[in-house]
Amino acid sequence: MHYEVVSAFTCSWDNMIAWLEANMASASDAHTGWTVAKEGENGIIFMANIVDFEALGGLMMNEDQVQWDKDNGVEYAAYTMQPMGA
Repeated sequence: MHYEVVSAFTCSWDNMIAWLEANMASASDAHTGWTVAKEGENGIIFMANIVDFEALGGLMMNEDQVQWDKDNGVEYAAYTMQPMGA
């Protein structure tokens, strides 16, 4: 399922991307690919095709991730997407 997350954060863009790259590498079985778009200095739009939501949920809700989000002022709004005309 195609998944989009819009996030705001207080850390630097480079720190956010490094954290995201590490997380997505560790959850490579949960997705078939992902990309991001920069939305200002402290915003990101993340898009991915998620094939294992349970694995992704485990990653996003573990103690390290929750603490990192808290420390870096990360706020998420998540959406699912469907292809048009299908």
